[in-house]
Amino acid sequence: MAGEKAAVEAKPLLNLDGVTAGYGNTTVVHDVDLVVPEEKIACLVGPNGSGKSTVMKAIYGFADVFDGRVSFDGDDVTGRSPQASLRSGMAYVLQSSSVFSEMTVHENMLMGGYVFDDDERATRRAEELYDEFSRLADLREQEAGMLSGGERRLLELARGLMVEPRLMLLDEPSIGLEPTYMEQVFDRIESLNELGTTILLVEQNAEKGLSVADRGYVLASGEIQYSGTGTELLEDEEVGRLYLGG
Repeated sequence: MAGEKAAVEAKPLLNLDGVTAGYGNTTVVHDVDLVVPEEKIACLVGPNGSGKSTVMKAIYGFADVFDGRVSFDGDDVTGRSPQASLRSGMAYVLQSSSVFSEMTVHENMLMGGYVFDDDERATRRAEELYDEFSRLADLREQEAGMLSGGERRLLELARGLMVEPRLMLLDEPSIGLEPTYMEQVFDRIESLNELGTTILLVEQNAEKGLSVADRGYVLASGEIQYSGTGTELLEDEEVGRLYLGG
């Protein structure tokens, strides 16, 4: 397919070359090779405990990289701090809830722009995002702790966009969501990508994640077992049998 061919040939924005990573003295993932083409979506799937979140944390600076190289836009960023990752154009939406419950929706949004030196710039950016996330605009004065799970996830996604990232790392964006909110989140992921944001997501709903992905990777026992286009992995009988419940 033409779109899949373009995904393969597009310039890599993120590249993991032989990355072995974990925490302290514990190795979780081994020799991971992974490429996210610029302005495309890549999806990492696999069983619980396979190390998917560790791959994301190794990219962003929350996990230790023991071997290999992480490159972002051609630069070696291996072992860089999360603060440096954010300033360079990466945003990371964690699997666990990260909203500040006692702050309002608007205050949470402004926290996403803390790297800005200009408070007015953060406010302008928040207003731009309210145009895209109308539900959050309606709730801007609501304490975040009162939001539903789906509303919290939308807030986390919008807050991650405050710095206008080139790359978004999304860890289990649909976890715990009702079907309606899951569809909203994935619609937003696709629309963001259409506007030029490169996305790497880890997704428990493997079929849903791979259905929107230009590139897909299956991680098991800390190692990449399969890779290809999202369509190729969805249509692979062995991948379906082992990892997609087919």
